[in-house]
Amino acid sequence: MQQRMNYFLAAEAMYRAAAEQLCRTARQAVRRSGRFALVLSGGKTPLPLYRRMLRFPYSRDFPWAKTDFFWSDERWVPPFDPRSNYGNAMNAFLRQAGAAENRIHRIRTELPPVEAAADYAAELRKFQYLAGREKFFDLILLGMGEDGHTASLFPGSEALKETEKLAVAVLPPEKVQPAVVRVTLTYPALAAAETFFFLIRGDTKKALLISGKDLPAMAVKAEKTVWFIS
Repeated sequence: MQQRMNYFLAAEAMYRAAAEQLCRTARQAVRRSGRFALVLSGGKTPLPLYRRMLRFPYSRDFPWAKTDFFWSDERWVPPFDPRSNYGNAMNAFLRQAGAAENRIHRIRTELPPVEAAADYAAELRKFQYLAGREKFFDLILLGMGEDGHTASLFPGSEALKETEKLAVAVLPPEKVQPAVVRVTLTYPALAAAETFFFLIRGDTKKALLISGKDLPAMAVKAEKTVWFIS
């Protein structure tokens, strides 16, 4: 049975609630399986959450040494380019938190995009096998663009039709910036998660959510989905 929870909060309260639930979900996963598999989102919206995780009590309560970090998508740029989702997360909190290098599973953008997607899919399969997991991820953090995209799954994209591959290379619409090739998890990969947290900020995005339109973000399904909206 799918569970959906919505929280309409001011920005500060939204990030506080998300941090608290992130720590709670992580500890539950560690008690259940000994590790926590977390997918990070890119863009600007999650950065305040990442920085908050370095603050007490979240820095104490989060199981850093037992967490594997993944990304929902990545731009085809060098790892520490200002546009890199991996680089931004490392700078925001992962480096300061001392996350173990062997638990950071980045998308290898030094490879050509199609090869990077295949390499990332192989990394997911390897992690699933070695960890003895039924599902890849315990929790996926996601956002939503003003066109309704999530990860790098854009309206009208061929990637929305993918039913087998776990990751693919995509070119975003021209109006989406930065207009660089990306590698994204697909619906089959996103579906292999226990829980989703969506972080949504801004009146335009809130209006889009209640519009009833068929949005890529709304097609993502998990046993539990929590929407943090400000």
